Amino acid sequence: MDDKKLIETIWNDMVLKKRFENNPYSLSCSEIELLRNQEKFEEIVNWEKTSTHARLLNNLYLEGYKH
Repeated sequence: MDDKKLIETIWNDMVLKKRFENNPYSLSCSEIELLRNQEKFEEIVNWEKTSTHARLLNNLYLEGYKH
């Protein structure tokens, strides 16, 4: 990951999240990938704060399974 993408991932581009919420089809593939990287980063940062059960449920949810 280059420096620009890393900075955007760390600083969590709220504008991009709002655009995705309002009109997800307006985002480019790289913008969607950036949002995905942000989610992964947030997951890593919050890893220790989350129980194993909650992490498993979150992973299943991300894969499309319902609980």
